[in-house]
Amino acid sequence: MAQNHVIVVGGGVAGIAAAWELARSGCRTTLVEARPVLGGRARSFRDPIQPGRLFDSCQHVAMGCCTSLLELFRQAGLSRLFTPSPVIHFITPGGGRSRFEAAPLPPPAHLAWAFMGLHHLGWADKAGIAWAMASLALNGTGGAATFGEWLAAKHQTSNAIRYFWDLVIVSALNQPAATACPRLARKVFLDGFLASRDAHELRLPAVSLEDLFHREMGGALRRAGARVLTDAPCREVIVEGGRAAGVACRNGERIPADGVVLAIPWDRLAGVLPGHWRGPEASGLERAGIGAVHFWFDRRVLPTPHAALVGGTAQWLFRHPHAEPEDGYLQAVVSGVDDLRLENASLADAVKADIGRFCPASRQAGLIRIRVVREHFATFRVPAGIDRHRPAPGWIAPGLAVAGDWTGTGWPATMEGACRSGLEAARALMARQGG
Repeated sequence: MAQNHVIVVGGGVAGIAAAWELARSGCRTTLVEARPVLGGRARSFRDPIQPGRLFDSCQHVAMGCCTSLLELFRQAGLSRLFTPSPVIHFITPGGGRSRFEAAPLPPPAHLAWAFMGLHHLGWADKAGIAWAMASLALNGTGGAATFGEWLAAKHQTSNAIRYFWDLVIVSALNQPAATACPRLARKVFLDGFLASRDAHELRLPAVSLEDLFHREMGGALRRAGARVLTDAPCREVIVEGGRAAGVACRNGERIPADGVVLAIPWDRLAGVLPGHWRGPEASGLERAGIGAVHFWFDRRVLPTPHAALVGGTAQWLFRHPHAEPEDGYLQAVVSGVDDLRLENASLADAVKADIGRFCPASRQAGLIRIRVVREHFATFRVPAGIDRHRPAPGWIAPGLAVAGDWTGTGWPATMEGACRSGLEAARALMARQGG
């Protein structure tokens, strides 16, 4: 397939991964993105008061278990743009803090000491969680309709659910354990905590998301031979002879090709496919938002680079990746924001109260300004029983493949899931074309 030309529509993580795999495999590759920059939902904004500085709309992180995503950046020579963070800091109101760090033991025992040291859980909570985690690993979730139902069957305490299970699940799946898909919840805990010694470790981008995906990864794609077009919305897939033969852009340009990968959301497929072609069904998935509240204080108020909040409106706090010692910027990430039903002003007030409770230093600091950013379609939720109906990424019609974090990669709505889908779609299309 070395001489074939493939167009990838969509410059998010899935599209970038598909274009990278195609270009590396010798295909002539064109990546078409509607927005001015690559990255999709992983995007940044220029602050009007500090126009030379980029802030991420919502903090994105990888974890050690995100093996495909990290390998993609390694192949592109960009591993240096991620900062490993082996310690997760859990903080409680008043500033109490626990360090969650792997011990020099083989998994799954590597996190036992860190788990026992979590100060916000009682011994009964910890014993119950440990027993449930072992059952989760060995026996799965059985016939439980929801992860909440499974937790109830395992007699988890309300503290254990609120301060451990929900803290992780809401951050990972953007919905509470009570309604979460049991299979995806199990994957979060097994892959994120027990799979390897570094699976739980955070990998924080050392640059803005725009720099990471648009400038750095976009540059790597071009060096690999791919053509990258931005500000080029796709109007429709061109079909000739019963197969995908290119795309037509809204600016009137028609780009012929031997194959097309659509790396776009499931609810946009129908808009670009011809009427007699149907895209894969993804009925049942629900779009879900994430909120980010950005604070600018006159001094640093969080002593660690990041922290998980135990019992807060927000789940995470992050400092700026290149913060100076006295930089007072702080971002709070609020997953499950749709369930709160708060307008921006009320959300800002609630998270501001969090900062006051969890970061005592903020009480003496001056608050310069606040900005709320919502990504209304940040992820998708997978209601119980729907996960098995997610279509597999890959070939769906002659010359056409689909990719996206919404496809059935076995992962939730994460950059890792998106990356895997792009790689699988590219490989499936090449296998079909080559055959």
